[in-house]
Amino acid sequence: MSSKKLSMTRTELFERAWATPMRTLAKQFGISDVGLAKLCRRHQIPLPGRGYWARLQFGQKPECTPLPETTEPRLESVTIVPSEPKQRVTLTPEQKEQIPTIDVAVDGLINHVFARRIERNITKANFDERGMLLARSGSIVPIKASPTGLARALRILDALFPAADRAGYKVDWPAPYNTGMKMIVLGEKLTFFVSESTNRREHKPTSEGRIRQKKDTWWRLPKWDITPSGQLRFSLSSCEYPNVSKSWSDGKRRKLESCVGDILYAYEETANAVKQERVDRAEAERRRIEEQKRQAEAATRKAEYDRKAEALKKLAHAWKESKLVKDFALALQGTVAGAEVPAELKEELEKMVEWGLRHANYLDPLTDLKWVAQQFKNPPWLFGY
Repeated sequence: MSSKKLSMTRTELFERAWATPMRTLAKQFGISDVGLAKLCRRHQIPLPGRGYWARLQFGQKPECTPLPETTEPRLESVTIVPSEPKQRVTLTPEQKEQIPTIDVAVDGLINHVFARRIERNITKANFDERGMLLARSGSIVPIKASPTGLARALRILDALFPAADRAGYKVDWPAPYNTGMKMIVLGEKLTFFVSESTNRREHKPTSEGRIRQKKDTWWRLPKWDITPSGQLRFSLSSCEYPNVSKSWSDGKRRKLESCVGDILYAYEETANAVKQERVDRAEAERRRIEEQKRQAEAATRKAEYDRKAEALKKLAHAWKESKLVKDFALALQGTVAGAEVPAELKEELEKMVEWGLRHANYLDPLTDLKWVAQQFKNPPWLFGY
C-alpha cells in the first residue's frame, strides 16, 4: 500500500462506501475501518447499517441512504492519509542482556506503598456490568479487573514499582487520587493500565428472566453474557502522544508476570520515543509551514501574473476601441467632405467628428506611456472616466 495521500470528492467516497464493505475499503486506503468511519462522519457521509451486506448476499436490495447536501464547501473534498504499517522491533542480543529479570510473588502481602494505595482505592464488592471491580467514588486507578485478576495485577505492580524506584523513575499520583497514575521517566510522563479482557457468550434466558420480561414490558433480556476471562493486559503509553504506546498480554506460552522485566526496559524506550515523536512533529510542522509559505508565494505570483495579464488585456481592448472610434470619425469626416449636405447639418457632423477624434485619443492608452506603465506595475486598474 502506497503511503501517498489519496484525494477524492465527497460523492466518490460515498459511492465507494456503499459499494465495498468498510473493512475491505479501509484496507484498500491503508487506514483502519474505525478511522474511515470517523472520516465519513466528519464529511457527513452516511454509511450502510448493520445487516446491509448480509441482505445483499441473499439477493435482497436494501435501500441506500442518499448523500445529504452540505453547506460547507470544505467538506466536498476528502483527503485520506494512509497510515504507515507498524514494523516489528527485534531486540539485539546486547539489548536482550539489558532486560532485567523481575520475579513476581505468587502469594504474601502487597508491600509497595503505591500498590497498597491502589488496592485501598478499589472496592471489594462493587462490580460493573462486565464483572469488573469498581474504583471507589472519585478515584481513578490503573487497574480494571475481576477479584482474581486484581490479585495478579497488584502483585505485578508490587514487583514493578520497586524496580522502577531503583531505576530512578517517579510515580505521579497525588491525593485525592482523582487523576490517572503516571510514571515520570527521563522527564516524560507515561501512563499505564492493567486490564482484564472479557468473554462474550450468547445469553440463555432463565425462567426468572422470562417472568420479568412478561411483567415489565419495558425491560429486555440481554443479548450477551459478558464475563471476565482471567487474561491480563499491561498497556503503556505517552500522556502527550497516545500513539506512542506498547502493550503486553497473557499468552499461550507465557503469562504477564514473566513480562515485568520487558515492561521496565520499555519505560525508557518509550520515553525516548516520546522525545523523538516531539522532534518529528516539530519537523513536520516546520515542513508544513514551509509548504504553506511556498503555496502562498506561488498564489501571490499567480495573482500578480493574472493581474498583469488582465491589465494588458484591458489596455489592448482600450487601444482597439480607440482605433475603432478614430477610424469611424475619420470615415465620417471623409463622407461629410465629399457629400452635399446642408450647412447646418455639416456643421453638426464636423463637431461630431472633432469630438470623436478627441475621444479616440482619450481612449488610446498609447497617448500616455507613463500611465500605461503604471497600470502594468501597480494595481488596481483605473480608468479616468
